[in-house]
Amino acid sequence: MKKILLLLGILFVSVTGFSETLTGNFVPKIHQINGSITADTNEKEIIINNFTYDGKGKDVYVVLSKGGDFKDMKVISKELKKAYVNEELKLKVNNLAKLVDQGYTTISVYTKKYKSSFGDATLAE
Repeated sequence: MKKILLLLGILFVSVTGFSETLTGNFVPKIHQINGSITADTNEKEIIINNFTYDGKGKDVYVVLSKGGDFKDMKVISKELKKAYVNEELKLKVNNLAKLVDQGYTTISVYTKKYKSSFGDATLAE
């Protein structure tokens, strides 16, 4: 009986999967970047609460990178063309769990035109 319960427990865990919630806060550099981040790998969603950005950058996106190395960054938002003041920004990222497993745990507000970050947040458990 114990073996059956153990097997059922293992099966349940493997079917339901593991949900990982990561959090972080932006460290602003320029353009008034601010906000706190919650990433739920099971829901495939990143939520930036109280997001602030002055909207004055060119060709600006929210991106995921490995430790701030933008060579292999993943763009996860549409272009940010307006100002945000303490707003909630929800971003769907279909392969979020896989990206986190690969080390993509830095979220940045990044300008492609000038190849520079306006602010970064490191996600952690």
